[in-house]
Amino acid sequence: MEQMIERSREIAWFTARVRESRYALSEHAMRNVMTGQFNVADIERVLVSGYVIEEHRHERRGVSYLVCAAAHDSPLHALCAPANDGSLLVAFAYIPAPPLWLDTRHRNPEGGHRMNAPLQTCFFCGGEIKFVTVGNFDYRLEGRLYVIKKVPAGLCQQCGEKYLAADVGRQMNALIAEGKFTRREDVDVIDYEPAAAP
Repeated sequence: MEQMIERSREIAWFTARVRESRYALSEHAMRNVMTGQFNVADIERVLVSGYVIEEHRHERRGVSYLVCAAAHDSPLHALCAPANDGSLLVAFAYIPAPPLWLDTRHRNPEGGHRMNAPLQTCFFCGGEIKFVTVGNFDYRLEGRLYVIKKVPAGLCQQCGEKYLAADVGRQMNALIAEGKFTRREDVDVIDYEPAAAP
């Protein structure tokens, strides 16, 4: 799985789906787009001009591919999989960085530290969970949105699901209940409107 899989029929297939707009973006992928480090056009560029660096096979999910290419001045990874209807699903997109990645193509065999919890595989897809620090963690309580920064969490390497250890979850809840806010940030709100037909 570590050796690069040459540009192949998979990339040609991804390219066709992008050009036909026959692909979907998961919430995980869109949340990472919202960080401002890359955009949807960058993800499309990866799928069209990138190369497959890993192929994953899962009993329930089937096959998925980790694709890499440059987006502006940074490398970008996109985890994608064929959907049941013949379209493409982009499950996750991110900029590879330590501690999970040594460089663009190679995972860190140490993988950072394990989260302080017995959970090591994802409940949803069975992927391996690695410890990371989440830049922004959205937390809703009684209809209000809070953002907690620098949260230690377990991150599924296949689907991007995040897991919090029990003590972290309790501490997050306590910080909000006690009103220990460090600052406020304005949030811009957009009502989605479909693009006008050409």
